[in-house]
Amino acid sequence: MKSMPFALSGLSALLLLFATDGAFLLAADPVTGPLGADIVAHVADTPIYRSELEAVLRRLDYEQLTGAEQQLRAQAEALGALIDQRLLRMTIEREKITTDELEVTAVMKRRRPQPAQPQSDRDTLLSNTQSEEQLLRSQIALEICLNKLIAPLLTKESLATTYTKHRRAIDGTRLRVSHIVLRPDPGMGADAIPTLIQRAEGIRRAILQRDLSFSDAAKKFSAGPSRKQDGDLGFFPRRGVMVEDFSRVAFQLAKGDVSLPVVTPFGVHLLTVTGMEPGAESFEALRPQLENILIKECVGNILSQARARTSIVFSPGVPHFEPRKAVDDQLPPTVIVSPQ
Repeated sequence: MKSMPFALSGLSALLLLFATDGAFLLAADPVTGPLGADIVAHVADTPIYRSELEAVLRRLDYEQLTGAEQQLRAQAEALGALIDQRLLRMTIEREKITTDELEVTAVMKRRRPQPAQPQSDRDTLLSNTQSEEQLLRSQIALEICLNKLIAPLLTKESLATTYTKHRRAIDGTRLRVSHIVLRPDPGMGADAIPTLIQRAEGIRRAILQRDLSFSDAAKKFSAGPSRKQDGDLGFFPRRGVMVEDFSRVAFQLAKGDVSLPVVTPFGVHLLTVTGMEPGAESFEALRPQLENILIKECVGNILSQARARTSIVFSPGVPHFEPRKAVDDQLPPTVIVSPQ
């Protein structure tokens, strides 16, 4: 038996984390529930049951969330993960990818065994043994099938393309970045960020049309202390210095480009790269990271295509995310609740 070609991470690992007992995974029969079970959504003709959603929420320590907005977002995230599970299962079946008990058992044997439990703990867990093993086998079955689905996409050419696209983010490169930051007015409430995004878009248009330079715009409009240095923030690496949303966008820019508005906890930003110190890590040294990046992109593309061709219907009163209207939308996804 050959070992698996790679270990799933990122998005696919998140989907595995949210697996619930019998909720998805290559079962021979469609998912079923008890007669009269509450259904929260349909993915094509396949239902998602409230019991599945509640199982995921328990794993997320949902009961510890005190704010109503936090609870709604947690419910929407959990339901989104369950929908992605269904879409992955459908794609795997569509591609006629299968696994068998021998493959699953072989992988289970290679997994590190759990530390021995005291007798009292073993007695307590005895009644759950069957469901826990079913869950583990389900997770491994999906992992095997996802490997089979994605492995053909993990070619030398695709890795080389990924290296070209992402090397600055992982090879130790440091960028010198200038920014313009607009601070929200607390008195505007929910309208503050959308208003600032519109304002930032206007400033960006003026810069691109050469009505003023980025440095002049920073002096004139930026609310941050860096405005005194034409917006200059100096050099920084991909991780560990700036907040993730800011750093991620900066490392996607070519030198001289002006970003679309970027929302962070500090406000709405426009970024431009003014300098670069290249990193020194080689392709081979970066290969494991490149594989992880490529796997995440492949799974994301598979899910995006599956969503485009699949009807997803939410039951009344169920919180879920509103579909994105624009790829470059910097606002967090909006939680909506279908009317009763």
